[in-house]
Amino acid sequence: MEQRTPRHRPSGQYAAADSRRAAIIDAALALFAKAGYLNSSLAKIAEEAGTSATVITHHFGSKQRLLMAVLEAREERTVRTFGRLGPGSDSDPGSDPVFGGDDVRALFREVLALAAYNLTQPGLIELYTRLSAEAGDPAHPAHAYFTERYERVAHYLASALQRAVEAGQLKPGIDPESIAREILAVSDGLQVQWAIAEGRLDFVGLYRAYLDRLVQALAVDGEGLGEPTDPATP
Repeated sequence: MEQRTPRHRPSGQYAAADSRRAAIIDAALALFAKAGYLNSSLAKIAEEAGTSATVITHHFGSKQRLLMAVLEAREERTVRTFGRLGPGSDSDPGSDPVFGGDDVRALFREVLALAAYNLTQPGLIELYTRLSAEAGDPAHPAHAYFTERYERVAHYLASALQRAVEAGQLKPGIDPESIAREILAVSDGLQVQWAIAEGRLDFVGLYRAYLDRLVQALAVDGEGLGEPTDPATP
């Protein structure tokens, strides 16, 4: 009996498929950011991506799964650029991110650097601003994603603040959980204003001033973040 050699798809076809998926994700990100998830049809996304709704369904299964692929792609980009602020490491993907150890000033500088990086991708900020509002509805497909993400980031920030208290850097008796929620609220509020102002708001400058005042109020030595070493960086 003749044994047949298994047929493999040429590597070029894999590359073409990956390129097509990436184009669809980019088109969906842009449309979700501009019109919102609820007002973006697969037909419109397909038109932007230069393909068909059938092809999108083939690659992603549904509009809801496409949305999750867009959100996951955003997380992956952040982790590649800011590994210390991303979940886990290559050896332990489930581990917590390293939020500046017990040095709260290092933590805030990393958070500021991430905020500055996000400004280079305005579509992502617009997407998050719009989606976070839509996702307040428990029936929205991104509701669980945002719920989990807020809880995760608040936990990581609170843990870092608690370590700074234990290291004697921050005053005892503070409430790390409340402060973590406040930091997230200020960040999200400034992002909304930045998006409405079409990028004319000095997001990083305002956010840095807030974190500087916060660390002065919390730190045992009463000092702030200090002057940026480079005016172009946080």
